[in-house]
Order: sequence, then C-alpha cells, then structure tokens
Amino acid sequence: MKRSDETEKRIIQAAIELFVRNGYHGTSINDITKAVGLTKGALYAHFNSKGELLLRIIQEFNAKYIITMIDTVNNYNGDAVAKLNCAISFSSHFALENPDLCLFLTFLTTELSTDVDFEPALKAVYRAYQNFISGLVKDGIQQGLINKALDPELAALTFMAIHDGVLHQWALNRNHINGKNYVRTFRSIFIKGLTAA
Repeated sequence: MKRSDETEKRIIQAAIELFVRNGYHGTSINDITKAVGLTKGALYAHFNSKGELLLRIIQEFNAKYIITMIDTVNNYNGDAVAKLNCAISFSSHFALENPDLCLFLTFLTTELSTDVDFEPALKAVYRAYQNFISGLVKDGIQQGLINKALDPELAALTFMAIHDGVLHQWALNRNHINGKNYVRTFRSIFIKGLTAA
C-alpha cells in the first residue's frame, strides 16, 4: 500500500469514528486533522471537503457491506430462508469486525436524510439493500416458505429497521449483551415472523 493510500485510509477511519461519535455536523475538519495528525493542507490533498470525505465513506460502506453481503448471500447455497439467515450472519460478523463503519449510516441517516448533498447517495445505498432483502422475501413466498400475505417491500424495511435498532442497542449496551444470543434473538424474531402462517 502506498503511503498516500495509507494516509487516506487513516483519514477515512478517523472521520468515521468522529462522525459516529459527534455526528457529521458536529465534526469539523480541525477535529479530523487533529485525530489523524495532519495539517489541513495534507487532508485537502486527499479530499476537497468534508462533504467529499463523507461521500467516500458512504461509497466504502456500500462496497464493504452492501455489495459484499449481496455477493456472499447470492453465492450461498440454500433456499430463501437460508439466504436470509446468511444475510443476518454476514451482518453480525461485519458489525464485530467493522463496528464504526457498521454504525456509521445507522447513526447518521437521520441527520443527513434531508441534506440535498447526501440524500441521493444515502437513498441509493438503502434502496439497494431494501431491493435485495425484498427479493429474498419474494423468493421465499414463491418457494412456499414465507407467509404470502406479507408485503416483501415492507418486510425488507422491517428487516432493515430491526437491524439498525439491533446495532444501535448493541452500541449502547455491548458490555452487557451477549452478542451471539442477541443475534440469535434477532434471527428468531424476524425469521419466525416471516414464516408464521
């Protein structure tokens, strides 16, 4: 890895941590440069603005989480319910390995959802996520495994809402929660809810 790539990676990581802790608007360029130990000029050599840095983090979240999850689940052999279980397993492992990146959109979506500079990028990521999960639900209905009375789009939004809520509560209570039992509870509630007649 080139030195400039390493510096860019450090900037991104510091920004993610600060955005999660202080919010996007509550984090200044000075906060980021101080955390990384760079001058403003050095940071601006990599990113033209704090907004460009945020968009890059959204792209990174999309590539590392959404696209990789979709690829992983699509390559998993099994029916739709097994694939939904695979998505839950992928998400829980990702959260353990990338806690700040995983919490990033969960914490910042409300703050940024009405911002004209970032709303399209946020919506595109969440739309891809929703479309993928709703597609699995549709497959499950066709396979006779999921309650056909359920609306796949609403089921996908419910999955995403529960997932974001689980992440939020895990961040607040991780010292008191057994992670495996917590994921097992999420899995049980969601999957049983889908398959109940």
